[in-house]
Amino acid sequence: MHRMSEAPTTAATDPDPAPSSRWGNVAWIACSLLIVVFVVGFWLRVNDERSGSNLIGQIAADKRPAAPALPTREITGDGAPGLPDWYRAAGTKQAASVAGAQPIVLNWWASWCAPCVDEAPILRDVYDDYKDRVTFVGMDAGNQDLESDARNFVREHRLEFSIVRASKSDGDAWGVHKFPETFIIGTDGRLSAHVPGAVDDKELRALLDAELATDRSRPAATTTKAAG
Repeated sequence: MHRMSEAPTTAATDPDPAPSSRWGNVAWIACSLLIVVFVVGFWLRVNDERSGSNLIGQIAADKRPAAPALPTREITGDGAPGLPDWYRAAGTKQAASVAGAQPIVLNWWASWCAPCVDEAPILRDVYDDYKDRVTFVGMDAGNQDLESDARNFVREHRLEFSIVRASKSDGDAWGVHKFPETFIIGTDGRLSAHVPGAVDDKELRALLDAELATDRSRPAATTTKAAG
């Protein structure tokens, strides 16, 4: 009696996935990553804009928030001064209590802005009277303004104070989306005033006189004003 031999058994194996299936998985992963990047970017942008809006609201409420750090990119390139030697930033904020610090007038402007044209001689005249006690900084609109036009604006209006060029993130940090706007920064690196629109000569002088008369070396709760 012959014993029939059993047929050899082989382990079942899954066929290799089709190339189209593999590419489908890759495409799905890529799309998922793009969605994540978009959502994170959108959240960061909204958060920055909200932060800038909150900044202006805090100034209006006299809470004197810390001033965002200033950009250092000069645009004139013809011997005009950049930021002063004493200026320092601490991360994303202006450093507080820097030796030799002066109050800062920060004016946001653009070469195509009609109110900025009207405001330029006012800034120039006030600068001439306060330049030994106050630092003036012009913040150009950045990618919303051609750099060549910004250079011409500075020369045409004979602006001799510091001129720097903003980025999109600077506008978000400061809550600035229209021009002009002016901020007053104390020697403690905190914001004392905000003027939307073109600044008036008397208004600017009054704000600077008040800031210069205030002792910022003391905590806000004990800040006093010097005798006039």
